[in-house]
Amino acid sequence: MDNTTRQQLVATTSRLLEAQGYHGTGLSQIIRESGAPRGSLYYYFPDGKEELAAAAIAEQGARMRDFTAQLLNEVADPVAAVDRVLVGLIEHFSASQYCGGAPLAAVALETAAHNPRLRTACTAAYNDMIDVFTAKLRAGGYPPTRAMRLATVIVAGIEGAVILSRTQQSTAPLALLREEVSILLRCDNTSPQAGNTVAHR
Repeated sequence: MDNTTRQQLVATTSRLLEAQGYHGTGLSQIIRESGAPRGSLYYYFPDGKEELAAAAIAEQGARMRDFTAQLLNEVADPVAAVDRVLVGLIEHFSASQYCGGAPLAAVALETAAHNPRLRTACTAAYNDMIDVFTAKLRAGGYPPTRAMRLATVIVAGIEGAVILSRTQQSTAPLALLREEVSILLRCDNTSPQAGNTVAHR
């Protein structure tokens, strides 16, 4: 079997997990929507749904990390760069008809308390996101500990704002987060670039 089939299974699982969570996603639906032969699922993922979900979480985490890093690298100033990420997230969320933006949240909420494998996968993905923001803030002059704390707040804020935005079917919570993160980063006196920030748009 070629790796294309494995990728089809992982990509389909990623999409379904984001849309309907872990418990709402069944193997029959994954097989049907991926177009993969049933036998291929257990060929690539002998442990079944849990192993497949962990692979999907890892892929989603990598996509989130790469998407974020790409946007951050487009702008030198860290405050403007973080703002660029939030603008990109708002655009993506709107384009997805208020269904995208938080590919890990549903699985993390459902499984963190009782599934070590999926909790570990979600933790790794979130840590990668925090690391990307931390690196950008450190490069912009924020001290290491402060950069990490701010990065954690940003990632937590994004996850919470996406949940609110999904509930309200509106980008308003994400737009509010964007404004408040900009204020937080601009007012942080530990960064020599704290005064050189984006204006509210």
